[in-house]
Amino acid sequence: MAAVLPCIYMLMLADTFTNYSSDVVVYGATAAGCMSAIAASRSGARNVILVNPYEHVGGMTTGGLMHADTANTSTIGGLTLEFFDRVLAHYPNPTPNPTPNPSSERYTCLGSRCINLQDTDKRGSSNATCDNKCPALKDNEWLAVTFLSELSNNNQTLTVRLPKGQNISYLKKSEKLEHQLPASMYKQIYDGQVFQLAKPVEFLEYPYYLIELNSTKWKPKFLRDGPLHPGSFGQIGKPWLYESHIAEMVLNDMLLEANVTVISGVKGLESFVKQGTALKSVTSVTGLQFSASVWIDGSYEGDLAYIAEADMTWGRESQSQYNESSAGRRPASLKYEIDPYWSDGSVIPHVSDAPLVDVGEADNRTEAYDFRLCFTDSPGNMVPVSEPPGYNASEWEFWRRLYKNGTNAPSSLQDAGLACLGPIPNNYSDCDGRCTKCDMLGMVHATDMLNGAWGYPNGTLAERENIWEAHKLYIMGLLWFWATDPAAGDALHEELKVMGHCRDEYDANSNPPHWPYQLYVREARRLVGDFVWTEHEPNASLLDRSVGVGAYTFDCHWVSLYVANDSNNSYIAAEGRVNDGHDGTPSHGVYQQPYHVPYDVLLPKRNQLTNMLVPVACSASHIRMNAVRMEPTWMIQGHAAGTAAAMFLLNTTVLRVQDLDVAALQQTLQTQKQIIRP
Repeated sequence: MAAVLPCIYMLMLADTFTNYSSDVVVYGATAAGCMSAIAASRSGARNVILVNPYEHVGGMTTGGLMHADTANTSTIGGLTLEFFDRVLAHYPNPTPNPTPNPSSERYTCLGSRCINLQDTDKRGSSNATCDNKCPALKDNEWLAVTFLSELSNNNQTLTVRLPKGQNISYLKKSEKLEHQLPASMYKQIYDGQVFQLAKPVEFLEYPYYLIELNSTKWKPKFLRDGPLHPGSFGQIGKPWLYESHIAEMVLNDMLLEANVTVISGVKGLESFVKQGTALKSVTSVTGLQFSASVWIDGSYEGDLAYIAEADMTWGRESQSQYNESSAGRRPASLKYEIDPYWSDGSVIPHVSDAPLVDVGEADNRTEAYDFRLCFTDSPGNMVPVSEPPGYNASEWEFWRRLYKNGTNAPSSLQDAGLACLGPIPNNYSDCDGRCTKCDMLGMVHATDMLNGAWGYPNGTLAERENIWEAHKLYIMGLLWFWATDPAAGDALHEELKVMGHCRDEYDANSNPPHWPYQLYVREARRLVGDFVWTEHEPNASLLDRSVGVGAYTFDCHWVSLYVANDSNNSYIAAEGRVNDGHDGTPSHGVYQQPYHVPYDVLLPKRNQLTNMLVPVACSASHIRMNAVRMEPTWMIQGHAAGTAAAMFLLNTTVLRVQDLDVAALQQTLQTQKQIIRP
């Protein structure tokens, strides 16, 4: 019952009052916004209001993503780690989650054995100081392991580095690795074992596996039926898995415990009052007025900062603006030998013939959005896909031509571009544990709607609602095409007879039922502060002002599906994909060495707005935002913003958030177990 009390309270407030006054107002109940509100309250703000444009808290963390983007979990501490630990506690046999201390102990666990990670060249040695902190694993219990490996001989020889005295009795195959690793590597593996690769490689894509220790039997099993831990050896690089409804319950509990007042259904901000550079109040389109001493914009769209007249941008900067090699419009990375036209000369649906700027130049286009679906093959928990209203089979002509009217149809949903991330822990019992619950990741020519998000970042409320609905109808229509159209092939037809929406997630009375709450707004408006975070590492003075740590590659999904022309031949192409490491080289995974999060990226320009922090739509270029935009990183920034807001509120001698004592903020964050340096 406790988990739903904030929702009940907020509805009573919304029905009763029209004016709200508070120490701190957070606009946007994304997971980052929730972290901000909780941190502000725990740090001393007596009255914190969280203004939620929707009916559910958590944004994508509770409204679609069940496979957290945690490419390097050594960065996660503070409230963010507390959230994940509390999610884990809802599953059977939860395991304590030892948090590495970046300033002293750098250890992790393989079973009950403690491994020293203090220095790269000492990895694999024992560290007795933490031996008692590593819980033992049982036979047949699974553990995620990242191979600490070395490439040599022009990157054609791989030497495996495992904890001393350990070996792997079974390595589960990874489809993403089969082209890189020899078959002999899927048998027993020992520390120091050398493998000759078929061809040189410059990287190990997704260098982690599921292994089984001390047993000759192979029986896949969730790691303690819950999310993966940073305290287990090698889980740097392995995502955490959880269910949306559990995540929302945990967030509601944390908000309630922090005495945060949540007011939901407040869509759209219409007007504001400022005194100099200090925001005093804002009014919603429905007439609700909010006043506060300190403000936090926790929205994906940056709407609070925008209405308060902070400089904002959206789309893609040019390469020359910040000297970013991957900025601006990108060259085509996918080319389809497909005629883009109908017989009357018009362009087929979902393909754009709008002019493009030159490669490397700026535009206002935005990477693809989608809804992250929950799918299962559990008969008792599966809701079949349904035909959307107004379905027209001709809308899917691009796919019909891509599949060559069925002669080149996909062999599976994954082959079609919709992959199961997981399996997600669940309590399904109608198929002897064999059923799967999935967070469905859709990419190009799947549920990512290329061309569909361009008008969203700076759109009106009505325009955004239309774009939201268009994405829903697009995904519903594509699923129905896959399920029923002869061109999609028998494999998709059969798979979608047994796979469907998860009955235990999202609202039964939504349209369609059990549809995710949140459109995946990967990137919208971005703040332009006095410091703009780009692909380049900030200077030393900014790094010294770090209030958190992130870790993800520059990961931008495709932006445009368009008509291309080459030697009088028209075809279809896709552009916009960026998947680069922070050293500027192409990345074929998501793992990234941790990086500092300077306090300054949360700040508007000091001559524009001096009592607001912006942890989500922060001051970053398009390229940098595509490393920052992962929910755990935004949550870390939200925690820092909330603590900073409370400190600013309580220190009456500081007149601008830009002048806050960052050293004191860092000290407070560290007492709150936030990791502030790699």
